[in-house]
Amino acid sequence: MALVQQNLVPATGDHLITLDTDTNLEWLSLDATANLSYLEVLGGAGGYTTTYGFRYATGQEIGLLHQHAGITKYGISQVVPFPQSNHASMETLIELMGGTTLYPSVTSGSVLVQTQGMMKFRGPGIPTPIMPMSVVQLWLFKNNPGSSYVDSNPVGNAGKRAPEIASYLVRNRIMPAGSISRGKSPKAAKARSGKKKG
Repeated sequence: MALVQQNLVPATGDHLITLDTDTNLEWLSLDATANLSYLEVLGGAGGYTTTYGFRYATGQEIGLLHQHAGITKYGISQVVPFPQSNHASMETLIELMGGTTLYPSVTSGSVLVQTQGMMKFRGPGIPTPIMPMSVVQLWLFKNNPGSSYVDSNPVGNAGKRAPEIASYLVRNRIMPAGSISRGKSPKAAKARSGKKKG
């Protein structure tokens, strides 16, 4: 797996970041934005889009995150049998990013974990408070692992807040001060910085 848990605030042990080393994107824990509306997060609630430089992730970016986590089943209508590793991958991603809510499942009689986060608004500009929004959901069926899947559904409007709804926020990886870019040796970096412009 290409996902690594890190701290948002260095040396605090907050574990609020999940780094995807394949894309160099840092994902904010879903727990951080639970019960905040799309507009509140966009407006700077918690400082995530202002102080910390996060933005709403696109559906494509979320899809890549799931792919890199090892999640393979998208949509309940898929009939091809999928391995239980899909379930294990979802459990791992939920452990890394939080955002879990327990519900009793009426249809299957099992307990499921549903984690959901809003994604980037489709269209230019900022949505109005009544603009319909969608969430990406991980449906994790504890008693029937082969049934676990990812889906997206309407969730209400951009001004709605609910404890079980969070936001998928992402930013480009922030390198610690004094670190050197991956793939460059310290010697090469020093030689490059010592060159004069000609």
